[in-house]
Amino acid sequence: MNSKPARTHTYGERDYAYGQAMVTLRTAMHLKQTGLAQLLGVSRGAVLGWEAGSSYPKAEHLKRFIALGVERQAWAFGREEEEIRALWQAAHQKVLLDVPWLSALLGGRPHEPAEGSSASALPGARPAPRRRVDWDDAPDVPSFYGRKHELARLWQWVVQEHCRVVSILGMGGIGKSALAVMLMHRVAEHFEVVLFRSLRDAPAFEAWLADCLRVLSPQPAVPVPQSLQERLSLLLERLRARRTLLVLDNLEALLQEGESGRRCAGGT
Repeated sequence: MNSKPARTHTYGERDYAYGQAMVTLRTAMHLKQTGLAQLLGVSRGAVLGWEAGSSYPKAEHLKRFIALGVERQAWAFGREEEEIRALWQAAHQKVLLDVPWLSALLGGRPHEPAEGSSASALPGARPAPRRRVDWDDAPDVPSFYGRKHELARLWQWVVQEHCRVVSILGMGGIGKSALAVMLMHRVAEHFEVVLFRSLRDAPAFEAWLADCLRVLSPQPAVPVPQSLQERLSLLLERLRARRTLLVLDNLEALLQEGESGRRCAGGT
């Protein structure tokens, strides 16, 4: 593990576009930040810095990241080389991309950029909107059997019927959280923003609201309002602006005694 500090953005500002590209690719690999950090041999803090746009990976770590993306088919089919070159350039690397290595990595079949395309475009700049996901707090579901009927019904409600609120109810320990997480991963491609939060520790509403606004407004054009009502209005505005899947686990932690507990997956 290299103890040297990560390089920061050249202009002293956060590179949000680069950070979002790294998030998009990581989620396409179906990895959490901790899992990616382990595979690359870096700390989770390093991954956090890349995805926040406050630092860039070193060349050797970026090469491992690229190779992992090829292995897990995270790059757009037919545009692998174009996107890899763009990511390398955007990371402000001091060394040139190893073209023979890249050619071998792609199976000796380099892909030329499409006519009229821009080599400076970041990965994820495709016809479909890029997803912004924040689901690192979601529990791992290493195995999941059966419940095809429940998943199919939930998929129909969320994707086809565009239900604004869907509740998964039942006694504790029957796998409601696992079901919600599996559904979240399966329907994520239909949403522009996916946000998972556990309410097990009953966070203060003001803190929860600020956290949601941080994800939904990574580059706020205006300061966040001071009054609670105005912040609520801003949250609703952000939810209406982009198709969003908001998954709240352990909602019963916020309910008063006697009220029915439930775990919800809500999309707008």
